[in-house]
Amino acid sequence: MLFSVIGFNPPELVIIGPEFHEKEYFLEELDIISENLDIKIQYKAVNDPENYIIENNDLNASIALIPNPQGVTNLAERGHLYKLNSLMVEDSLINKIYPTHLTDIVSINSDIYAGWIRLFPNSLIWYDISKFEQYDNLNFQDFDSLISSTNKIADKGVAPWCADSESSASTGWIQTNWLEDIILSKYGPEVYDRWSNLSIQASNIKIFSSVKIIDDFIFYSNHIHNGPSSIINKEFRNLPKVLLDDKNSCFLSWSGHYFRYYIPDEYTYGEDYGVIKLPKITLDNTVVGLGDAIVLIDDSPSSRNVISEILSSKFGEKWSNYPDTEFISANKNFNHKVINNELTKYEFEIVHASLKQDLFRFDASEVMDRPIGSNLLWKFFVNFIRQGSESIVKLLNELDRQI
Repeated sequence: MLFSVIGFNPPELVIIGPEFHEKEYFLEELDIISENLDIKIQYKAVNDPENYIIENNDLNASIALIPNPQGVTNLAERGHLYKLNSLMVEDSLINKIYPTHLTDIVSINSDIYAGWIRLFPNSLIWYDISKFEQYDNLNFQDFDSLISSTNKIADKGVAPWCADSESSASTGWIQTNWLEDIILSKYGPEVYDRWSNLSIQASNIKIFSSVKIIDDFIFYSNHIHNGPSSIINKEFRNLPKVLLDDKNSCFLSWSGHYFRYYIPDEYTYGEDYGVIKLPKITLDNTVVGLGDAIVLIDDSPSSRNVISEILSSKFGEKWSNYPDTEFISANKNFNHKVINNELTKYEFEIVHASLKQDLFRFDASEVMDRPIGSNLLWKFFVNFIRQGSESIVKLLNELDRQI
């Protein structure tokens, strides 16, 4: 008996994925699964999981985290992944725990190649509470009312919007988020999906009119703190400091979940700053965002058991109990009452309200062919901001030729 106890060595399963914020909480969740399934689980962080899988013939790994759907379909097309159609998550097949969009973007010919662990919203407006409260005529009923309100503030000589967005070679990516928010809320998921799949031209009137809304937002006189040029010349990571600095007049920022990573520690949510979902243009409850997908690269009962546990509604409960948690489960059955952070709770609510109506859409730039979503669109917005309103038609036509 003593020999059998000493000699027992549970099997080990390796998960590869990127380094990421709050990884230590993720590892604690894996420890819970490890204990429940009596299996050792190791997480190996790599710079680029997608390319790591492609370039290494001897992976010694069973599961991988892939932070974008295009990476999933690329790996599936190359034959590196196993389909998950028959995977049971708690008492449901995997396709039953997500809305159609989230399974479609990680599927090929109806074969599902990934599940979703967590999601993040892009469609947010952050604000400085003390400066915000100085204006009692702000109207957040819808997007047009909000912009009309901030135009009136700008007319009085106060620049209401902080919009610094410089990001080295990636400058312009924040503006692609604005465009996606507008397309989804103004024209709905059908047009948004066509844009993501590039089955609608950039010069199409619906895309043009969406860019025109950004044009009016950027170039309305005194609307942007330090002027439109700050959008491509001022570092986006400093944006929270700019917003929360009492010396600056601007008090609103159209930024995604990422904004909270750069808020200085001395500021407190609910006291110094707040956040709301971007008001609707036509459709309410639309949210554009990002997420972490999980894939199967070595098919075995133990790896399927582990991936099923990671996708379950229980995964993330301990993570959610930390006061600084940012975990937003993609599972529709997750118990949001365990979330111990008011900001994360709000983000969870708006994300899941959109999921219920299948109005959550993944960042289109991450779904498009890479030379477009991760390069040409960024350059389009940089050139547009440099050249001004008159350049829209010319630049959209140039984008069509490049696509």
